[in-house]
Amino acid sequence: MNRTNELTISKMIPASVETTFEAWLDPVALAKFIKPMDGMADCNVEVDAREGGSFLIVMKAGDKEMPHRGEYKTIQRFEKLVFTWISDHTGPDSVVTLTFKECGPNETELTLHHDGLPSEESRNNHEGGWNGIMEQLTEFVG
Repeated sequence: MNRTNELTISKMIPASVETTFEAWLDPVALAKFIKPMDGMADCNVEVDAREGGSFLIVMKAGDKEMPHRGEYKTIQRFEKLVFTWISDHTGPDSVVTLTFKECGPNETELTLHHDGLPSEESRNNHEGGWNGIMEQLTEFVG
């Protein structure tokens, strides 16, 4: 695997580890924050939040729809969430790992690691997208 086609982002989220973790599994919450750019419409989201369960997130940019699908591989409540992340811009080996670290009553360090991206261009685009999503999450829970 080409290690240059992975990325890691960490961000302090102004919410409890429970709130931050559950936002990733709640379809109503996901629809509000899983948007790479400010001003995008809420996504259409379907979630089967169990290990082996799947999700569908349809991001919308104007008239364009961008579906993202995946399967939950690991759900360790308030600690770790691992899922595949498949779209037109990723390959079959695309995996996202989220780790949650409580740093205070309303402060969580969220680290996102995305591995298995097919190219440096895909990596760079996803880095921008995930940073935007982290910002949207911060606003949503804050």
